[in-house]
Amino acid sequence: MTKYFGYGSVLQVTTTTGDLAIGQVRTITGPGVSFGDVDTTCMDSSSNYRTFVPGLGDPGELSISLVYAPTTVSHKRLMYYMGQRSVKSFKLYHGTTAAGDEDAFSAYVKGMSRTIPMDDIITGDITLKVTGKPAYTT
Repeated sequence: MTKYFGYGSVLQVTTTTGDLAIGQVRTITGPGVSFGDVDTTCMDSSSNYRTFVPGLGDPGELSISLVYAPTTVSHKRLMYYMGQRSVKSFKLYHGTTAAGDEDAFSAYVKGMSRTIPMDDIITGDITLKVTGKPAYTT
């Protein structure tokens, strides 16, 4: 089984001029995909246990922690997309940007925040809400 080192991973957003890498990313968490439960139990079930089938999927969210720079084009672009409430196409490459080694998904910027300490770097947190079925590589 291949092991992947997080270093070198890239998150890109598709813009009108091509794919733009989100700069200065420190960590990416998610998406936390989950499915609802649909109760199929009826009075003539064969046991006194509930039965279920999987319901609709929620594609989850990505949380991105980064070194924030107000002049970085990708950071400004994400703020703009949040203000426009636009759904964009994203790609997440795991340790390499080789073709076929990415997860593709649509998402909107759900939230952004910054931490501005007196004696440390400015950091930011971005939350992307994934919408629709992600395209995972196998």
